[in-house]
Amino acid sequence: METDLDLLRIELSTLEKEMVEEVERRRVCSENIDSRQYNSWKNLIHYLTLRRADRRDLQLRLHNAGLSALSNSESHIRHQVQAVQKRLGVSLEEKDFATCNYQVSREILSENVTHLFASEVPHQPSIMVTLDSSVANSATFISDLLKAGMTVARINLAHESEKEWKQILQLIREAESISKKSCRIYMDLAGPKIRTKFIGKQRKLDQVPIKEGQLIYLGSSYEEVDEKKDLVISPTELEVLKFLKTGERVFIDDGKIQGVIEKIIGEELVGVRILKIIKKKPNLKPEKGINFPDSKIKINPLTEYDLKVLPFAVTHADLIGYSFVNRPRDIANLMQEMKKHGEKIPSVILKIETSLAVRNLPAMLFEGMKSPFFGVMIARGDLAVEVGFERLSEVQDEILWICEAAHVPVIWATQVMETLHKSGLATRAEITDASQATMAECIMINKGPHTLEVLDSLENIIQRMGTHRDKKRYTFRELKIASRFLARY
Repeated sequence: METDLDLLRIELSTLEKEMVEEVERRRVCSENIDSRQYNSWKNLIHYLTLRRADRRDLQLRLHNAGLSALSNSESHIRHQVQAVQKRLGVSLEEKDFATCNYQVSREILSENVTHLFASEVPHQPSIMVTLDSSVANSATFISDLLKAGMTVARINLAHESEKEWKQILQLIREAESISKKSCRIYMDLAGPKIRTKFIGKQRKLDQVPIKEGQLIYLGSSYEEVDEKKDLVISPTELEVLKFLKTGERVFIDDGKIQGVIEKIIGEELVGVRILKIIKKKPNLKPEKGINFPDSKIKINPLTEYDLKVLPFAVTHADLIGYSFVNRPRDIANLMQEMKKHGEKIPSVILKIETSLAVRNLPAMLFEGMKSPFFGVMIARGDLAVEVGFERLSEVQDEILWICEAAHVPVIWATQVMETLHKSGLATRAEITDASQATMAECIMINKGPHTLEVLDSLENIIQRMGTHRDKKRYTFRELKIASRFLARY
């Protein structure tokens, strides 16, 4: 009669066999993978094989048997499965074990992090700070940022011009000389910003009243509707209209206005029924973001403006943030364009900010592995609207898990300690959020009047959490609450 330990041996053996088979099935795909990414490529396939089925019962039985339940092993999953098998008495020689063990995976990730973010402290998050000409007005101030922990300076190419960007770069180089610290340069491409634009009689207005239950239109003109009683809003990227279908959701102004597509008239007019307005004043304003979380929109994330500023970015940036990247071919297109402007090209950071990007994340990681170094940013602003605020926490974790399996450094971005940055006083919620951010390899903060205070707080949180947790693996440093109790009672 088979015992549960016998069944565990069989299940783990079957799981490992599936991992090997899935790699072999894709062996031809590995030909274009950069040589230093090969271990990461295999481990990601191994991890996806594990996660394609519900393994909770297996984990519980492993835990009850006093064995590793395979959680916290994303970075070296096949090796961990083999280690558990050996504990169960399966005969495995050293040469049989996967080369990507815990130590190897840490070394790969550490090398990736150091290359991308100029990290000085192993296994602790780097800090990226957004700069523009309003805050980066002296080399001394930037030097203070570097001394306070900044290792990456972010320049958003959607704002200002080449003149201001060059001035900021010059100040950063001077600050490096003053502080004796190095700083990576990260430049964000603007990407296609889908925003509201008023047309017709509303063109000169700064807001238009709307109400729940109202039918408004997305389009380029009033030709098909009555301008006296209907409201037409023009998306700044009209190309999106042809990809929309009835029943799909539409979110405007960071989800404060929610609707559903009710009718489609031709290729350039879409009727949206407003279902919910979460605002004190139910007004619609121009230049507010529009999100289509259910729609499969196929527009090029590289805009004409992006192509115009790309030569500057390739020349001066260490890292390029790729906004609204959704598919592997988007990455291939950017790489092709960058190679037109020099042999040495910056590392690409994939900004995950749509539902489609989340679904396509594994495929995009495999495409990214054609380069020796790249990273991922969890762009939580648009992503929260796209996947829903309730699901954001879950999606953040999923991105972290999959990227850890691929040994890809992650940037945690959007509204990190924003209240402290603006007012000088942090909220309880954002301190908790900042502690969660330490699971990523880099934390991005925006510009604000209290940047040095934010850096000081972040460094404090990073130091404290670093003694308790390595990524999402909790570690057992001395816990004072335990030692005090045992000493006294």
